Amino acid sequence: MASKTSGGSGARAASRPSGQPGDAAILGELARHMRRSLLPGDTPFSPAALERAAGFVLQTAKTREAGHTALGMVSVAGDRRFLRIAVINDDMPFLVDSVAATIASQGLAIDRLVHPVIAAERDSAGALVALPGKKAAAGAPRESMIYIETERVDARQRVELERQLRAALADVRAAVQDWPKLQSAMAADRARLGDPENIALLEWFNSGMLTQLGHLTRRRDGTSASPLGICRKSTRELLADASYERAFAWFDDARRGGRPCDLLIVKSNRIAQVHRRVPLDLFIVPIREDGQLAALSVHAGIWTSAALASPPHQVPRLRRALGEVSAKLGFHSGGHADKALVHAFTALPHDLLIGFDADDAKRIATTMMSIVDRPRPRLALVEAPLARHLFAFVWIPRDLVSTQVREQIMAMLTEQAGVELLDWSLEVEGGNLAMLRFVLDIRSASHPLDEVALEAQLEDMLRGWGEAVERHLAEIDDPARAAAIAARYAPAFPVGYRAQHGAAEAAIDICRLRALQASEVRLRDARLCHLPSDAVGQLRLKVYQKHGALALSDAVPALENFGFRVQTEVPTSLDRGELGTIHDFTLALAEGSDAESLLERAASVEEAIAAVLSGDSENDPFNRLVTDTGLMAREAGWLRAFYRYLRQAGVSFTIYTVVDALAHAPQVTREIIALFRARHDPDFKGDREKAAQAARDGIRRGLAKVSAINDDRLLRLYHA
Repeated sequence: MASKTSGGSGARAASRPSGQPGDAAILGELARHMRRSLLPGDTPFSPAALERAAGFVLQTAKTREAGHTALGMVSVAGDRRFLRIAVINDDMPFLVDSVAATIASQGLAIDRLVHPVIAAERDSAGALVALPGKKAAAGAPRESMIYIETERVDARQRVELERQLRAALADVRAAVQDWPKLQSAMAADRARLGDPENIALLEWFNSGMLTQLGHLTRRRDGTSASPLGICRKSTRELLADASYERAFAWFDDARRGGRPCDLLIVKSNRIAQVHRRVPLDLFIVPIREDGQLAALSVHAGIWTSAALASPPHQVPRLRRALGEVSAKLGFHSGGHADKALVHAFTALPHDLLIGFDADDAKRIATTMMSIVDRPRPRLALVEAPLARHLFAFVWIPRDLVSTQVREQIMAMLTEQAGVELLDWSLEVEGGNLAMLRFVLDIRSASHPLDEVALEAQLEDMLRGWGEAVERHLAEIDDPARAAAIAARYAPAFPVGYRAQHGAAEAAIDICRLRALQASEVRLRDARLCHLPSDAVGQLRLKVYQKHGALALSDAVPALENFGFRVQTEVPTSLDRGELGTIHDFTLALAEGSDAESLLERAASVEEAIAAVLSGDSENDPFNRLVTDTGLMAREAGWLRAFYRYLRQAGVSFTIYTVVDALAHAPQVTREIIALFRARHDPDFKGDREKAAQAARDGIRRGLAKVSAINDDRLLRLYHA
């Protein structure tokens, strides 16, 4: 396969033809085709940019063997840094969409895409001789010349992008070349079926409603035969061995159970690289020899957009399921309920619904019917045949749809060990309802997902927000006032907060804000916490502001003086700050600090932070002793006063040196405080002299472990 992949140094060389006779004419013709290929709304090329782009495409297209792909890639520097990509191929379906989907799958945005399809003349060695344009003979070979500009990537990412593009293009070529054979294989399997609806379904797919991409025959002994399309390229195995065994068992059990068993429809874990990057749909037909199940004929493809949008009464198998559900429910044809059922079948994804049994189809459709006119959060789970996948349907009011809400629902569905997300989609109808559909791999799940519990969690997250907050408030505050408090505060929380933190956390935040509002002294309060969603060892600090918001320039230096490094800060303003603001800080701890031990004495740390942020205590590095050595804020204040006395006595050490010395010897620091208490605390209980002697002994033992001369000198000054 021909290839041209260049780094930045080759940008100029690849931007113009090589100078051979005829190159100028070819370049001019190619530039004209590229200009005409721009779609309405595309940013036009400047003349110079068009010449450089056409030169790069021409350089890539100069030599290409028949039946192979020429691929060029070069990084461009300058005022605008970007990556040029050129893909030259025989003209065939699925090229542009497959290339674009592959680039998008790498997280890259396409800034420009131009796709001229041009008649091209090549010599026997594959060298480009001419682009005859309108003078091309009828039936002359036409080539697809795709030009793309996307964001620049590093060398490693460029190598991976090239690998992915080559794999996708190989799949496209294999699927297009084998298309007639794929259709013949499906037609042959149609004769093996006995169920009229299954026969009609394969005929419907073969009429153009399925983008057929691959086929293979899997025999019972584990061997595969007759691979076609992508099955002879990137996807040589459509299912794992264990899944094939389950498929054989499904047909065996189905036949013994007396139910229809001549077509199994499942999703593959393999993602299609042709046309759309979605999980492959598999249609499995049993091959019987002498009455015994000997092999499985497996067709792989993806539904066309037209098929997915078809009315359910036009889709074989789906129309039968619709009729059966309507009959079971006693609906009259054409009546309001029957029309609502048809609407539900139309809105639900056909590629999933067609594989459900009658009971699951009824449950999902009636669930959707019940919420179309009264949108509210609902969740339903359906396990796919072979117990490999779980389909989760989540309906929420359209106004609640956001990326944060979707990600929170995804996290909720996959928080159990062994559950992985394969695919998701969002459908928003003209009404007020949105449907999220998730495909989950549950083969390694530790236990089945609990639909009832998940739906309750969803309602807690969204619809039942006010009620959930009230319930949690009643558990931690005055139950008699919970409803009134929730009515005032709960609606003020934005959707992002609700999705990320939940009602229980909101109830705690409300209680802290209300206590702050009742205080005539403090402007701010603080809470150290570790939420269930936080990483191990991660510490979170919530700062509560009575009115308005806290400036980061005030908060960050203060927190740094406590030994914290602020990683992120997310403010949540309630009623534009009238009910207060919650500043959610994610903190990194100093080396040697332990989040667990800080949480054990959270009350004293919180009090110290709140006092500093409210302006009631001094903001300086001595506050680090509260977190590093376990002192109370008042005790750190005593050491601060000692330092000032020492400065007046002529000690020249800076405040940072002194605090470091005290923090590095926590045992000595604590014993100095113990000695001070034994001598001067009026509320001291016990034998003062004995306690003082114990503190002096502890100081001597601690000083013996101090190796730095300056630290030793400072600590002895404090002791003296």
